[in-house]
Order: sequence, then structure tokens, then C-alpha cells
Amino acid sequence: MNQKQLQYFLEVYHSRNIQAAADKLYVSRQGVSKMIRSIEEELGQPLFTRTSRGMHPTDFATALLPHAETLLNEFSYISGMNTLAAQSKRVVTIYALDHIFAYFSAQLLQDFHRKHPDIILSIIDTTDDAAIEGLLTKKCNMAIVTGPLDKTRFHGDKLFFSRYCVRMHKNNPLARKDSLTYQDLQGQHIIGKGRAYSCFRYHFDKHILLQNIDVDIIAETADEQLITDLVKTNQAISIGYEYSSQLLPDENIVTRPISNEGDEGQDVYLMTAKDFILTEASKTFRSFLISWIHQKYPCMEAMLSGTASL
Repeated sequence: MNQKQLQYFLEVYHSRNIQAAADKLYVSRQGVSKMIRSIEEELGQPLFTRTSRGMHPTDFATALLPHAETLLNEFSYISGMNTLAAQSKRVVTIYALDHIFAYFSAQLLQDFHRKHPDIILSIIDTTDDAAIEGLLTKKCNMAIVTGPLDKTRFHGDKLFFSRYCVRMHKNNPLARKDSLTYQDLQGQHIIGKGRAYSCFRYHFDKHILLQNIDVDIIAETADEQLITDLVKTNQAISIGYEYSSQLLPDENIVTRPISNEGDEGQDVYLMTAKDFILTEASKTFRSFLISWIHQKYPCMEAMLSGTASL
């Protein structure tokens, strides 16, 4: 018996009426009668006796009932698994660092969905360490993180270069300078991303703590709104990437680049694991994202010379 035969048999069994079963199945009365006869011929046993009061199941039909119900449930489960498998091929899971997609704006998602409505983007904001771990454990299809790129384990497409910068209140004395050095931060109150992000942790340790620059760290957080609130009330300055400084603009906040002997920022990559075969949906998004950045941010052209897979 196939799935359709099981459905017809069970509807007739429970309704005890050909017309009622036909109505539920959205088919003709003749179609139901024909299906029941085909099942009886296949099994070599009558399933119902026809009376003036409807269809009366035979002992064989009653014995068949629990097995038919179980088998139909199995068919439904398998069908659901097929649907889930098909959908999973259309889902692209991306672990992205520090509000990258907020920087790209909702326009990216709208443009992609308009062109590829059958593909679902599942975006998880996370730390760089967690994103790399997600690639290695196959929890995501790709990740957007800062360099350096480990070429032994990952393929990488360079999306753009983001400078290090300092956000501060416009009345902070540092705002009078066009650019800053780390020595300029002496004595400042700082709110930043902190230890959960290895890119920030390494940068902070290298240029501030190891250089014995005395700063007061108020807190470490990934909450951009909290960071902005402290900066715009002149309670702290924030060190971060240039792209993230544009997320919550405020008339009282100014941004200044900060560097130290050529260490001005980091490349941002779209990474995939070398031992992971990308789905067609993932390949589609990868190509779309690189093309979209070229079109929307032509000023990045010089920074995007590495968009070919490294």
C-alpha cells in the first residue's frame, strides 16, 4: 500500500461513509470507491461491507487499522525529513563579528532576498573566536571576521579594511587632534569590546597594557548602545573599528583614527573552512556579497584587491 491508499482507507474507516471521506480528501465519490476496490484487490481481502447505513469495516480492516496508521505516520515523518533536508540546503548560516551586518545595513538583506527569495540567511552576531570555532565544528557555513587569515585551514575573501579609531565626546581635549597615538590615551576612561574578542584583546594588550599606558577601563561590553551612551555623555572614550563607529551616530560624538607605526587596522574577511564543501546557496551568497560590496562601496575598491579567494 502506498501513502495515498493509506489515506483513503483511513478516511473511509473513520467516517464510515464514502461521500464524507471524499469531501475530506477533496476528491470525487467515485475516486474513493475506486481506490478502496484497488486496495481490496491488492490485499485479496474485503475491507468494508456496504450497508444502507454506510461502510462497515470487516474484521480484516479492523486488524489492518493500527498498522495503516503507523505506516502513514512513518510516511509523513519521512516526507517531513525530506522537506527539512531540502530547506537546510537553502539556509546559509553566517557567524559574523561585531555588528558587521548592521554596518552593511538592511539594504543588503533586502537586495539579496529580492534576488534569491528561496535562500534563508541565518545570521549570528558573535565573537571572532566563536566564529572560527563555528567554522571548525561545522556549525556555520561561513564567517565574517578580522584577520589574520590562517591559510592552512580557511579560504578567505577580503571584504574591506577597517581602521582602528577612537570615539569620544566632541568636548574631550583629544577631539582637537586630527589623529591619535596610543600615548594620547594616557589617563582616559575607556569602554570597549574587551576580552571576549581576541582581535580587540590582542590590540589592547599590545599597544596599551604592554606599553604601560595608564588608562581606566570602566567596563567591557559588546552592547553598542551602552558604549554610545557613555561616550555621548563624556564619561568615557571607546576604541574600536571604524565601521562600528558608524552604527549609532550622534551629534555629540566625534571619531579620530588611531595608529602605531603602520598598525592602523585590520582586514575583514569572509571565511570558509577548507574541509567543508559549500552548498550552492552558500556559494550564491558569497558571490552576491562580494559583488554587492563592490557596487555599494566603490570607495573600498582599493581595499578589495584581495576579493579573489586567498
